[in-house]
Amino acid sequence: MKRNIIAVGALLFFSAVLFSCSDNSDNNPEKGLSLEQSLKEKTVSLSTAVDEITSSKGFDIITMNDPTTKTGVEGEDDTRFSANITLDDVKGVYEYSAAIPAATTETKMGYNSKFEKTGDSENFVVKLPKEKAGNPWKLYMAEDGDSALVNDFVITTTQYNYSFSAGEGFSFDYLLNSAIEVDSVPAGELFVDWSINNNLNFEYESKFSFTDDYSVGIKFSHGDTVSYAYNLKNGEDVLFKEEMQFTKGDSTNSSAYEYKLTIGIIEIVKNSTSDSYMVYRDGVLEEGAVIEVINNSGESTEADAVFCRKGRDLKITFADDSVVVLSELLGQDTRDKMAEIFSSMYDMYFVNHVVNKVAHEAYYMNQAGS
Repeated sequence: MKRNIIAVGALLFFSAVLFSCSDNSDNNPEKGLSLEQSLKEKTVSLSTAVDEITSSKGFDIITMNDPTTKTGVEGEDDTRFSANITLDDVKGVYEYSAAIPAATTETKMGYNSKFEKTGDSENFVVKLPKEKAGNPWKLYMAEDGDSALVNDFVITTTQYNYSFSAGEGFSFDYLLNSAIEVDSVPAGELFVDWSINNNLNFEYESKFSFTDDYSVGIKFSHGDTVSYAYNLKNGEDVLFKEEMQFTKGDSTNSSAYEYKLTIGIIEIVKNSTSDSYMVYRDGVLEEGAVIEVINNSGESTEADAVFCRKGRDLKITFADDSVVVLSELLGQDTRDKMAEIFSSMYDMYFVNHVVNKVAHEAYYMNQAGS
């Protein structure tokens, strides 16, 4: 009995110690900080993450191309108008070859190619020089020094589907999951899932996972519910997220709207049931903070454009009457970089002008050889 009392006493003692440690301000950096101080701390973490992301090879990949450029012949679309291509149709290893003469760059189905199938694989593996990957409009342009280029840019795709039909009913379905290496060093992983139905309703999601646990992603949907979400994470920790959801009303239900901007544990929220923006810190409503939506000139606006693509800004007046503007807190350089990151995650020039282009070539190459 005495032994049990001692054991229980020891358990209570260690529980008290652990509770004391978990409540210590060193382990709870938010303790004692004002809302303004917390926001400034979180924007510093976000700015650091953006700087590290934009210094990576992965950033070079997702922002690599000018939107006005196309591969192949000028005026010719990058892909066939209608196609249905799966991973099984293109699996194998395909390597860029500058030695393929211009006279033989067309298969019997009339599709230009600068790639050779050099091996078998359960995946779709594309190898090309990083100089060409970074300037895909030069894939079919002969240049001095091409023969010395090395296929040091490798795309390994484990999921692929491209289904595009414009017959009696328009439909589009796309899936991509690729890992990318440059100079034998992993540069990140790219995921895209996109579908459009006959009513032109769509779902779009893309995510790029960098090699240092950072990731950026976007989601869009248009149907009975219209929504968007932009996020930047470190592992599972949200450093930044901006999202909106609008649900259409009908004869029995009113429409509903919610906008939310998250920086770390701080959330700025407005929905169809509130007259003004609300600020939460770690899920707790902060009284006294007033949010004003402004444009880039500092004037009040009701614009629905997003902050992360420089469409709107937020002016925050705290309970002690101090004022900050969110873009100024982050810094113009960080905001410019964020806009480039998130714009690129939707435009996906790299996917359109490199991955899809070679997938279509591989498909028609295999069809011609069958």
